[in-house]
Amino acid sequence: MREIANADDFSVVAALGADELPEDLVEYSKKVGQRPVRRLLDRTFYAPYVAAVELNRRFGQGDPERFALFTVSSWDPSVPVPDYAEVESEDRVERLSHFYTHPANPTDWLRRMPNNPICNIAITTGFRGPCMHYIGGADSLSMITSVAISTIADGTADVAMVVAYDMPDGEHHLLAHEGDSSAAAVVLAKGDGTRKAGQLVRSAANHPAGTTALAAMQDYIAATRTALVGGTT
Repeated sequence: MREIANADDFSVVAALGADELPEDLVEYSKKVGQRPVRRLLDRTFYAPYVAAVELNRRFGQGDPERFALFTVSSWDPSVPVPDYAEVESEDRVERLSHFYTHPANPTDWLRRMPNNPICNIAITTGFRGPCMHYIGGADSLSMITSVAISTIADGTADVAMVVAYDMPDGEHHLLAHEGDSSAAAVVLAKGDGTRKAGQLVRSAANHPAGTTALAAMQDYIAATRTALVGGTT
């Protein structure tokens, strides 16, 4: 991807803040998601999935074949370790092997992956443009927004959605079934609209270390909400 000369040549044309998510995320997901998607969703994944699908519904524009999708979150689930992992015994290796391979269900493993939301969002929306999930905080939101802009600049996409989701403080290593997240999302496009994409790149980069991607995006959306075009509030 070529270097972006000016991120302010691109705009945020639609946004959905965490405060705009439907009250019942599970019920919303049941209504819009195909059965295979619903089977793969778990507590952590509902918020980013709903944020993306709902924002796409509101935006209502763009060729799915040329719609890029990016997600960012500090959620990085830890691999569970059983109590007997460090206890010497003749059957330790056998017990550990059984612990990590049973139930040997592909669905179970897919429900643990950090890139689960981006996959299920793409399935539901039909987005087929460039896509990437990144684990990190506000600085990573700045970077991934720049990458999203570059896909429009170099012609590989016409529009791009960036979704930020995070767990409450201290819970970013929980497994997907153990905690709920929240999410916000924006859609980027070429143009010099009132809400500059470059402003999101800069504001996210300027947040203090330790700020989550979701907090940085939510701050941006709240600060620029009155300038939004494209039908969202």
